[in-house]
Amino acid sequence: MLLPNVPTMLVTRAELAVPARGEITRAQRTELADVLAEGAIEAGFQQIVELATRRVVGWEALARGPRGSDLERPDKLFAAARAAGRLDELDCLCQRAALRAALDAGVRAPCVLFLNIEPATSGFLPLDLRNLYSRATAQMTVCVEVTERALTQRPASLLAHVADMRAMGVAVALDDVGTDADTLAMMSLLEPEVIKLDLALVQGSPDAEIAEVVHAVAAQAERTGARVLVEGVETEEHARTGDALGATLAQGWLYGRRETVIELPEPPREPVVLPGRHPDPRDMAPFALATSAGRAPRPASAALLLAMTQHLEDQAKSLGRTAVLVAAFDDRERRFTPHLRHRYGQLGRELAFCAIVGQGLPVDPAPGVHGGTLAAGDAAGGEWTIAVVSPHFAAALVAHERREPGPDGEQLYDYVLTYERECATAVAAALTARVA
Repeated sequence: MLLPNVPTMLVTRAELAVPARGEITRAQRTELADVLAEGAIEAGFQQIVELATRRVVGWEALARGPRGSDLERPDKLFAAARAAGRLDELDCLCQRAALRAALDAGVRAPCVLFLNIEPATSGFLPLDLRNLYSRATAQMTVCVEVTERALTQRPASLLAHVADMRAMGVAVALDDVGTDADTLAMMSLLEPEVIKLDLALVQGSPDAEIAEVVHAVAAQAERTGARVLVEGVETEEHARTGDALGATLAQGWLYGRRETVIELPEPPREPVVLPGRHPDPRDMAPFALATSAGRAPRPASAALLLAMTQHLEDQAKSLGRTAVLVAAFDDRERRFTPHLRHRYGQLGRELAFCAIVGQGLPVDPAPGVHGGTLAAGDAAGGEWTIAVVSPHFAAALVAHERREPGPDGEQLYDYVLTYERECATAVAAALTARVA
């Protein structure tokens, strides 16, 4: 989905709140059908600049409905599409309009085209749209934007959608970072190439919350090389604030408003955003990840693994709202008992995100805890795993049951405990991709 726009103002995501499906008038339903049938979406573009030089390095695609219609305003257009159950169609239509306009304008790398994808859709892309992406990524850098809160609302579907998009050669931007401190830790699971900060949202927060956002974003950018883009820049003071927050890219009315025509500047000399290479988390099993890079597993009893697991759970609890915890149960020694249900219910209330996957688990195994049932044959189903990730901490414990018991007949496990961030984050992403 393109971030919608109205003629006189840019619209924040907070203003795009939409009613539940079914709340739509007959006239709106008819008008929406006409918009979709006729492709009546107007694509527009706002400049992205290099903060230090103000050199134009790209554009964010912005769209609105037919001028003068009841659905010209973005809140009405997208509310109608969601209420009518046609959000997928509108999302694809807006992506088509943006890609075609950028291709027709002759945008070329290293300039970047930013466009939003709607996380509430199925993620299915028709063949013609895939072909457009193929043409666009061969000519320019394409960066799709997702919202931070979507990571906790529909984690598995979003990670799958992003993996499919990355397979087409696009980069990923995480938008609205800092709107909810609970989801700062989820940045590591997505590994965006661009982190977008909204000045209005950041400046409206208490100093302690701003500092938390700045620290988390700086740590992620330093580890991964992600670019920080500040949006909502309207004054020189805003530009200086963006610089203080560590941004190198910017957009806002200070540099230009939405235009329907792209005026090509002299292209940047260096790449602004480069798509990274990221494995699909759905294809990864935690034990294989943990034993990569020469990590040798060690033997342990179920009792020792349980104590180590509880220690990591306590670590997550001490991190509070900045922590993500995901776990897998092997359904042998580590069953989801009433005691564990109570313990994880407490963690679910105190952490940013808490999830469990296992054989036969419901989607809500405990209050505040996300669940996922592992398919038959999934390698993760025979593994005992826990991963804890926050902006400044990462650890994973992964164990696999040994086929042969120990000398005294006790069941033993081969396990790996790692505090290496890249590995722990990959384990967490692999489990999160299996959450309902």
